[in-house]
Amino acid sequence: MSTSSGEKPASKHVLTAERCPKNPSMPKAFCSHCQGTERGTANNPKFSIRPGYHDCWPVVEILKDGGPIHIYDQHFRFGIRKAQLLLSCITVLGEFWKSTEKERKDFRPRLIEDERGRLTVFAFAEMHPDFERSDRQTIDHPWLRLRVLPSDREKIGLGVMKCRAVCAVAGDLRRWLISEGAPPPGNIRQTILGD
Repeated sequence: MSTSSGEKPASKHVLTAERCPKNPSMPKAFCSHCQGTERGTANNPKFSIRPGYHDCWPVVEILKDGGPIHIYDQHFRFGIRKAQLLLSCITVLGEFWKSTEKERKDFRPRLIEDERGRLTVFAFAEMHPDFERSDRQTIDHPWLRLRVLPSDREKIGLGVMKCRAVCAVAGDLRRWLISEGAPPPGNIRQTILGD
């Protein structure tokens, strides 16, 4: 049997085998459910924020699939100033989490200047060869470090998952800052050092 174009139709068995059981109209090759990239899966988590207060001060927590970012840090929570710091560096965070392991190790330090928030941040990658998790597994990966200048009193360290999470909720963080009466970052200038 052939179609009007002269091609033989695919057998029903082949069509059934290649279709997603959850979304039957979708071929498995194009289905995020079958490929494991559906929202809320390990490869494509859903990030969100949870605003709150700590000792009467506004804070926001970033959640992954409604829970902790990872099991080794129960609360990725911070206040207004660190939210401004993270958003000032959003381009760097995005570059860091999308990079390969080698590119993260070769990450070039840079200065990020946010004129609106009057922030100058030194961003650099740092290895933690002796970092040990609570299960005693040693982690040997670069971390992104953000240090506010001129002092190094305000600083934050982020791994790949936290960089990814901040990038995913950047719009929500910006709206949260505005709702708290804090200016979101603006007029950002980045200078790669060592050029």
